[in-house]
Amino acid sequence: MIMIKRVGELISYVDERNTDGAIRDFYGININKEFMPTVASTEGIDARKYKVVRDNRFVFSGMQTGRDKCIRIGLYKGSPIIISPAYTTFEIKNTEIVLPEYFFMQFLSNEMDRYGWFISDSSIRSNLDIDRFEEISFELPDISVQRKYVDIYKAIRRVQKLNVKIKDLCPILVRSAVREGRDI
Repeated sequence: MIMIKRVGELISYVDERNTDGAIRDFYGININKEFMPTVASTEGIDARKYKVVRDNRFVFSGMQTGRDKCIRIGLYKGSPIIISPAYTTFEIKNTEIVLPEYFFMQFLSNEMDRYGWFISDSSIRSNLDIDRFEEISFELPDISVQRKYVDIYKAIRRVQKLNVKIKDLCPILVRSAVREGRDI
């Protein structure tokens, strides 16, 4: 059975702060929907004001959606990190209705990014307000079907990462082969 659900029905907001300042790994998300260490200087920054992102939590920034022509969202996997308080953090309310990975996959298409740009406000930066983000809806198949889609997605990502490693390794292998060919 396929359901149509709005984002706002599927998520609950989390505003956990790094109150003890223990976490010092400052991150952000890029237009590729990936987490990356901050490029800004963190010297003198009060890390206690920053938000904690834990495994299976999402980070969303509606800022500059129109300018970047993408919905800036990321699903975090790993040990806790901290992000700017300007980001919105949330998690899936009920993982028996939607898997976090499947939810995230809905935001990976160019069509969804274009839709985010379309529904952005008309300001100079074209921000995607959180209430409009919550109105985005998509189809949710049965959880067993979602698992299959997620498994396929993970397999494709592994192959893509392997291809990048092979691409980086090829010039080294070719140079070695050429050297060995000269020595023969």
